[in-house]
Amino acid sequence: MALLTSLSSLSPAIAQDAAAGEADTQPNSGLAEIVVQARKVDENLQDVPVAITAFTGGDLVAQNVQKVQDLANFTPGLAIRPGQSTPSAITITLRGQVQTDILATLDPSVGTYVDGVYWARATGLNGGFLDIRSVQILKGPQGTLFGRNTTGGALLINSNDPDLNDFSGSLAATYGRFNEREGTAVLNVPILEDRIALRLAGQISKRDGYTRNVVPATAVSAIAANNTVVRKGPFAGSPNGRKFDNRDRMNFRGKLLVKPTDTLSLLFSGEYFDMDERAPSREILLALPTFAATNPNYGVGSTAALFAGISSGGPPPTSGANAAASTTLGRNVLNGQAANLIANPRTTSNNEIPYVAARTYTANFIGTLETGWGEIKLLTNWRRVSSFAGVDLEGSSFPIHFTEGQQRLTQKSAELQFVGTAFNDRVDFAVGAFVFQEDGFDQSISITVPALNPVTSQFYGLVDNDSIGVYGQATVRLTDSLAFTGGLRYSIDDKALESRSSNFNRTSGLTTCALLIGSAPFNAGGQVGGPAQCAFRRKDDFAGISYTAGLDYQIADDILVYAKTSRGFRSGGQNLRAPSAAAFIPFEPEFADSHEIGLKSQFFDNRIRFNIALYETTVKDIQRTTLISVPPIPPSTVPGAATILGNAGKSRFRGLEAEIQAVLFTGFRVSASGALVDPKYIRFTDLSGDRSFERFTGVAKEQFAVAADYSTEIGSSSKVNFRVDYAWRGDVATAEYFFAPNPNNAAIVAASTAQKLGLLGARASLEIGDNYEIAIFGRNITNERKFINNLVVAPLGYVSGVRNEPATYGITASVKF
Repeated sequence: MALLTSLSSLSPAIAQDAAAGEADTQPNSGLAEIVVQARKVDENLQDVPVAITAFTGGDLVAQNVQKVQDLANFTPGLAIRPGQSTPSAITITLRGQVQTDILATLDPSVGTYVDGVYWARATGLNGGFLDIRSVQILKGPQGTLFGRNTTGGALLINSNDPDLNDFSGSLAATYGRFNEREGTAVLNVPILEDRIALRLAGQISKRDGYTRNVVPATAVSAIAANNTVVRKGPFAGSPNGRKFDNRDRMNFRGKLLVKPTDTLSLLFSGEYFDMDERAPSREILLALPTFAATNPNYGVGSTAALFAGISSGGPPPTSGANAAASTTLGRNVLNGQAANLIANPRTTSNNEIPYVAARTYTANFIGTLETGWGEIKLLTNWRRVSSFAGVDLEGSSFPIHFTEGQQRLTQKSAELQFVGTAFNDRVDFAVGAFVFQEDGFDQSISITVPALNPVTSQFYGLVDNDSIGVYGQATVRLTDSLAFTGGLRYSIDDKALESRSSNFNRTSGLTTCALLIGSAPFNAGGQVGGPAQCAFRRKDDFAGISYTAGLDYQIADDILVYAKTSRGFRSGGQNLRAPSAAAFIPFEPEFADSHEIGLKSQFFDNRIRFNIALYETTVKDIQRTTLISVPPIPPSTVPGAATILGNAGKSRFRGLEAEIQAVLFTGFRVSASGALVDPKYIRFTDLSGDRSFERFTGVAKEQFAVAADYSTEIGSSSKVNFRVDYAWRGDVATAEYFFAPNPNNAAIVAASTAQKLGLLGARASLEIGDNYEIAIFGRNITNERKFINNLVVAPLGYVSGVRNEPATYGITASVKF
């Protein structure tokens, strides 16, 4: 969901726990202190010279934040949407920085840290928030402390740790529209007072599908019955009448805290996530006429229309006139379907049954030793991600374009941190080293117009990624009001890829290697996803230095101004989906240089908080994905498509972000936030020529949000709480395509733009004593169903999209003990 910003209502307090974060506040008379860990230590948000939006677990509940992508509604400059190829993962845009694909050879521009551990892959991040202590969004390049792949910023998610002395727990149950059912349970058990405690949390979330599939009885799948590579399908029976876009997820976590001494703590944790859903339902939005461009990046094919025309009774393409007649017929048929679907947002017309499944296992160990000068911390992690997703990519009733992706990746990491103070507390420092290793496979297949093209494209890669980083950062208090912060990080990434990409001829049963020039077709023993005979390996090394430097000045006790500069590094990599040896070349790292000034202020005894930041970020060798046309693979006569990543020269982003919260009177708070960003290519050329006129995908140039919260006591032991919020963002390009010489350019741009979107939400709750609560909620109350995740596949000649979720409402009952 490329949604926008909304305010951090109430006081987005990022606390170690509820007591620690709000112990020194009177929530009805002033704004609570916000504690963040942007510099690896607990600090008041207003004292940290970094732009941050932060939330407690309670804030997430009050603001109807159900999943990670909902954070974009409440964070200036942030946009999150599901991956184009699978909704089991997300793509994150922050201050205009984004990686739109989720291949294992690519790295995100926004680093994600869960309980202090770096998660390389976003699979599983779209689940619900389970027993969360805090969420923090650090904006701009995090050059040193969170330096791996953070050219846009970092997302920090922290769950609750066990309490050594408090036996407690909670139960919550939700029922809502579309038969939504969600249950959450948390249990904290002290095993040995002050020494050992266990915390368990679990959540199961289910919902029926809200999109009904309407296709003719003659609709057929593009997947052959003997296909042994896809994980699911073809499905038995007709897809007509099926319900798509359901939810079926579960998440469990356990934590064991052991304190052998007062200064040593050992935290063991494990987490399991599972999802298995029929989603997403894509919809055809536009079928395009052929356009032959001198620059191949902007040429438009008509394969989709040709196939739809033949399937609708048009003549076979035995001559140019026949092909033109069928193409015109097919384009009219597809655009007729698009018009009907656009007018009926609760229906789709997919000849395939979409599916997505993911399962992750995570294990962490964190050891912390407190010393006289600070602490030493060791963080180790093991995480396995398995996922697959099959999508009717063009979203029509014809078998035009089916894709499936599979990943099975395992990461291992360790980080050693030394954090403390020196020179009579005049210097705060953080020094550390980080090692990371990831291996596994990433596979994707593409089946296009099977009646005209008997070849299945199969991209398969064995990855082996290694990374090492060392860093140091210090804040020196030059005077009681003036401080300097400086830090450096050196990163080395070694990436190896063994490509086994191939093309399988479904008619002959023979396989041809994609990257081995001149290789003869061979029998691999049927259809094999990654035949060893096609192995083609390369290894590349990438290194970079990141830094941060800044000054902050405390004008008054509650007013801080700062200026900083920082550099972020995002590693290079290889093109896993290269359709030929010529395209199997690495892309280089990108470097983001950012300059920022900011103000953090509080007034009237903490009743008003106003923070603002202005920045300019220049990105050199920015990484960009291009969808290219692939020449027909004999015996096929129609082209295919593949995505290639390269470096786009230089770009510049200028922006402003502001947040304000105010307590107007006892129990009543208002909040507002907004962001502006101006992206521009300074230079973008490749072998095809100038491309600096292209659009920036996933970037909302304008965002704002407003909210109001009111709480009041009823009697001696009850309280009612009300909240209403509205989040708005402007138009967002979902594809780069822009080529003025194409007479259909305006139509393509319109179809591949997520139109401006405003979302209204509300929640009301009754607290009975300290232990019981009943709440009603509404999300997207005005039922905005605009398309938010559109895709241009110009080589095949279509644009398709995914809608925003419909209005939902429900009731939640919870009890604490």
